[in-house]
Amino acid sequence: MNTIGKILVLLNFLFAIIVGALVVMVAATGNQWKEAYFALKREADIMKIGRDQDQNVRNKILAEATKEKLDNEQLKLKLKEQSDQFGVTEDTYRLQIATLENTNKEVQITLAQAQAALKRTADEVTLLKGTLTERELLIINLEAGIAKSNLRAQNFEQIARAHQLRNENLTDELRAITLAYTRLKSGVNPDAMAIRNPNDPNPPAVKVEGKIEKVEGDLVLISLGTDHGINKHNTLDVFRLQPDSKYLGMVRIVEANHHSSVCRLIPSGNPAFRPQLKTGDVVSSKIR
Repeated sequence: MNTIGKILVLLNFLFAIIVGALVVMVAATGNQWKEAYFALKREADIMKIGRDQDQNVRNKILAEATKEKLDNEQLKLKLKEQSDQFGVTEDTYRLQIATLENTNKEVQITLAQAQAALKRTADEVTLLKGTLTERELLIINLEAGIAKSNLRAQNFEQIARAHQLRNENLTDELRAITLAYTRLKSGVNPDAMAIRNPNDPNPPAVKVEGKIEKVEGDLVLISLGTDHGINKHNTLDVFRLQPDSKYLGMVRIVEANHHSSVCRLIPSGNPAFRPQLKTGDVVSSKIR
């Protein structure tokens, strides 16, 4: 074998060794790659699972974020409504505070006026107390003067009654003297007792007219007395004006006072005719 053949054999041997080494290397590398593939695949699966979990977590977080966003929007709306309501309430409170302040000022002014009026009233009360004290003293003095005047009036009234009684006695004496003089002048014994019919008219010397104020049986109370010019035993005619003018009869005075008298109805000759006297009937010394 020549040198070239030896070289070729050596080259083939080297090539075989290199190819074997390469095959061994390729096989080893393939196993490594396979293991790396499976490792990478396992890592990829793990990463996929992690990515899915991360996606779920992210979706959950997004959902929660969306919900929180909606909640925040609702809270913002509620906060805005509360803010608006608070603004309205604040304005209302401010208006009420301003009204209360004005009312307080008015109350203070009214209180000041009331205090001033109270002071004036107290001053007036003090003045009135002084005036009342003076008037009480004046009333006491006036009452004392009235008591004295009443006493003097009673004394004067007693004196007047005494004078009136004296005048009545003098009038009776004058009437008796006049009657005795008339009898004496006519030739009748003045000491003889005159027999007179009690039912005969005996009108007063003056013209009078009054009314019946009260009726009790045959007795009536009239509004005429000695001050009007009538006396005991005088007679008066009675008549009624309403509804028609009517003569009722005659009454005789049985008791005469100053302003009133008690009279008795004189029975008429006809027993069937007995007038019923009433309050308001007119009594007169002469029928008109």
